[in-house]
Formats: sequence, C-alpha cells, structure tokens
Amino acid sequence: MEMKVEHRTGSNLAPETTDLPLEQDGQAAKGAVAQDLNLSAAAFTTYYTWTANGVNPSVNFANANVHANSRVFVNISEYAATPQDRFIGAARMAVYNIAPYNGGFRAWVDISWGSPLKVRFDVFVDP
Repeated sequence: MEMKVEHRTGSNLAPETTDLPLEQDGQAAKGAVAQDLNLSAAAFTTYYTWTANGVNPSVNFANANVHANSRVFVNISEYAATPQDRFIGAARMAVYNIAPYNGGFRAWVDISWGSPLKVRFDVFVDP
C-alpha cells in the first residue's frame, strides 16, 4: 500500500465551498446609520503577527494609542508565507475577552492545533 505524502504548512487544507452569507436589505451600516456608530476621527486599524497554538488566556498587545476606555475589535486568521497570504485552514481559532488598558489590550486567544501556527490579528480601535 502506497502512502500519499502532502507537503503543506500549518493547517492549510483545501477549503470547503458553502453558501455565502447574504446581506439583508436595510441591515448595512450606510448613510445616517453609519454616522450613528459615533466613531472618532482617531479610529485606526493595525495588525499583529504571532506563532503559537493552544489556549492562551492573557495575550498582551502593546499599543500606545489604546486607552482603558477604547473600543477594540480583533479578528484572527492563519497565514502562509507572508501576513498578507491569509487563509482558512482546518485549525479552529478564536479571540475572546478583549480587555483594553492604557497602552494596549489583552485578549484570550485559542488556537486549536497540535503545533504552533502563524497567525495574524487584524485590529480595529476606536480610542
């Protein structure tokens, strides 16, 4: 019996095709609705990279522009060769319990995979 050997990085497996989410009429934040979000002119985005796996209950993200009362939103994705080469593989990943403080924020990060993976955190901050 011959065994097939695959040379892949991380959990980069062929994606499954599923139905796409549909935007519902009137549900998008446009015009006056978007203005009601009350975003400050100082709102910004950035990203961080990290190599890890397992449950990490207090990952520190340093950023002098984050304050204790900032609104911080974080997304996680796996990447291959460069941080711009993101994909959805077989590893389940999540970011929980984001807590901003003066000078950064901490987050509970769960990367369900048996070995360290290269991950990118995309961050939106409204200071």
